[in-house]
Formats: sequence, C-alpha cells, structure tokens
Amino acid sequence: MTYSKFIAQVFSILFLIVVSSCNIEPFEGDIPEQETQPDGNTNSGNAIFKVDFDGGTFEADNSVATVINDVINITGIKTGTNEAIVLTLFGNTEGTYQLGVAQNQVEINGAIYNTNITGTGDTWIAVTDFVTSQGEVTVSEIDEVSKTISGTFFFTGHSVSMSSKEFVSGVFTNVSFEEDLVSGSENTFFAKVDGVEFVEDAVNGVATSLPGLSTIGISATKNSLETIGLSFDSDIDPGDYEFSSLSIPLAQYSLSLSDSNLGEGAFKIISHDKANKRIVGSFQFIASPFLGTGSSYEITEGSFDVTYL
Repeated sequence: MTYSKFIAQVFSILFLIVVSSCNIEPFEGDIPEQETQPDGNTNSGNAIFKVDFDGGTFEADNSVATVINDVINITGIKTGTNEAIVLTLFGNTEGTYQLGVAQNQVEINGAIYNTNITGTGDTWIAVTDFVTSQGEVTVSEIDEVSKTISGTFFFTGHSVSMSSKEFVSGVFTNVSFEEDLVSGSENTFFAKVDGVEFVEDAVNGVATSLPGLSTIGISATKNSLETIGLSFDSDIDPGDYEFSSLSIPLAQYSLSLSDSNLGEGAFKIISHDKANKRIVGSFQFIASPFLGTGSSYEITEGSFDVTYL
C-alpha cells in the first residue's frame, strides 16, 4: 500500500464524514448556526474539543460525532477559519486505538487536520508506513443515554511533502453523537450494483486540496456505510474519461469502511460549473478488491448532479 494510494482512498472518505457528521450543507458552503453559549462557544451543551499544536490551542466551536456500523468519527471545527480535525476509529467501544496502523491490511484508525475544509487548506494525516503508530485516541466514555462521547488523543500529522506537526494534549468531552448519516442537500445520485439499485441515505461532495493534489470527491452512502465514491481532479472539464485503480480519477465501492473495492471503467463529465461548484456526470465501473482477493462488483447506470463544498 503506497502513501498516494492511501490519500486517494482513505482521505476522501474521511472528508466525506466531515461533511456528513457535521451536517454541513455542501451546496451552500455554510456551517449551520447553533445556539451561542455565554462563553461564545457554539457547541451544544458543555461539549469540548481541543488540542495543542504549533505553540497554541485549537479549540473547536462546533464538535460532533457519529457511531455507525462499528466506526466512530469525532470532528471538531473552528467555524471562523474552517479548520477541522477528524478522528476515525474502527470500533464502537471504550478503549485505546492506535493511529496510522493498518489492521487486517485495510482498516486504519485515522486522524486528520485540515487548515480550511472549503477546499483550499493544507492537510496533515496521522500515517507514515501503516505499521508505526502515529498516536493514540483513548475513548474513555460512550454515554448511550445522553448520546455523548468523551476521551483524549495525541498524534503526529504528516503532509504529502512529509513535513510534520505534533498534536498533543487533545481532549473531547461530552461530544454529541448520531447513529445515522444526515444529508440536507439537493444533490442527486443514481447507480446499480450488480443490477440492483443502490439507494443511498446521503449524497455529498467535497473539494480537498493538498500540495500537488486538488480533488473533488463525490460519495453516496447508506447508513450502513456502504458507499460508492468518485474522485476527480478539481479542474476537470466536460469530456469522456477513464477511472484508474492507482490514482485520480478514482472510483470505489465499499460495503463498509473496512471493505474497499477500487474501480476501473469510464465516466463522462457533462458539465462543471467551477464558479458555483456544481458538477454533473455519468459513470460505470467494475470494482475489484483493494487487496486483490474476493468478489468484484459491477456498477452501472451511474449518474450524479452534485454541488460540492
């Protein structure tokens, strides 16, 4: 597994979850207004999400989480700057999770920091060789009654250029979690998997920017985290193209975040309004197991009309 392949596959999934779990409206690019607390924080209740790095403290004013199908996602956003930190854990229990280590050669507990999730930011990810731990997240409490999650974390984040940042003394306390995906956009998506219609619960589009790699990711996801995902170059123009299993443009079909199948096939960009961030197209591909073993899936009659964040 190479770093670029990890970026293309895992990075886009994690930022899909930023959009879904934070209930950001991708077609408007705005973060929902929340009730302001006396201290100016917009977190609900007494939620806290903070971590120290670069000589200062990142303290989110919007923190949310999801616990879906044995995957925990915890997100903190500073709405004034659009900075975000996302923690993704393969599990649903209290305990300590190592970051950046491949489990079953596919599952990777992850941490991401992005300086601007509107698509212009730089990104640091807690992974190097998929063997060496880059930090830990300790989930100390999952309160099933109040639906909140608490814990601590630290990690070393690496950019594509392999510069690094140390994130220390991280804390998330009483962060509310949902057990379903939320999508309030007007995005449309259609596809069939082996001849059966894929009926999604959420469709989202996210533009991401790394040094030398700017992409648009489109994901249609069920509450079970079964997902069809597409990634294109952010400057893509109308025309006919081919998916690659090794680089952008990329297609994938996942039964869960731990079962990923990469696609080879064709797609067409019908229109791309870059000013208003709306992209329309069609696609089809054969999705084969990431590690080369198991079943393949035929994705047909694909179409999308998505406004991305």
